[in-house]
Amino acid sequence: MAILEVEHLSKKFGANKVLQDISFTVSKGQVVSIIGPSGSGKSTLLRCINQLETADGGSIRVCGMDMLQMIGGKAVYSKKKTLREIRLKIGLVFQNFNLFPHMSVMQNIIEAPVRVLKKSKTEAVSDAGELLKKMGLSGKELSYPCELSGGQQQRVSIARALALKPEILFFDEPTSALDPELTGEILKVIKELAEEKMTMVIVTHEMEFAREVSNHVIFMDGGHIIEEGDPEKLFGDTQNDRTKRFLSRYKNNF
Repeated sequence: MAILEVEHLSKKFGANKVLQDISFTVSKGQVVSIIGPSGSGKSTLLRCINQLETADGGSIRVCGMDMLQMIGGKAVYSKKKTLREIRLKIGLVFQNFNLFPHMSVMQNIIEAPVRVLKKSKTEAVSDAGELLKKMGLSGKELSYPCELSGGQQQRVSIARALALKPEILFFDEPTSALDPELTGEILKVIKELAEEKMTMVIVTHEMEFAREVSNHVIFMDGGHIIEEGDPEKLFGDTQNDRTKRFLSRYKNNF
């Protein structure tokens, strides 16, 4: 079953074509890693799917619902009600945490379930407690983001995204803002989610991690998908010269 279908997606900023004819599908339970050099369009792609940027063309379908369609040669977004329903199917973990600094860890996690899903505070707090336990953060409920390490803040961000029970979870370079010694704890959490068959799309520069955790890898450059396929094939036996050049800088890591 396809959770996400992207077809011929395009996006430009002025004359700069950031995304050009992007098409791919993500199935339920699949983990897809998107790799590529900085400026290749990876984060913009995630932002378009998460409705943080407006695409110029193509189509996006989430859980069978059309977010964006081409109608009469124009890119047309669905009505607000449908877009809201789609947002509830999607979770996004940012690279810079984006926690509310004036709220405690518990408040950060329960805010959306209470306000958006209309859960009772009691139920939201109970669910948040389970998520914090899962993230190894029991006892941090009353702490504020400034009192946490970067790795702990990112784990709170993941818990906050999971609190809405999304069908698909997106990660935009989740370890890029962390010190190297904290990276491992975030990758461990994502691996555990993969083992639980959580559907995920991960933009990452961690090549060894992408090879290990993914079912499918997409390599982007210059706004295009250059190559995609099985991780072992792409990392171990790619025949594409551009992919080889990109991976050569990481060859000692996997």
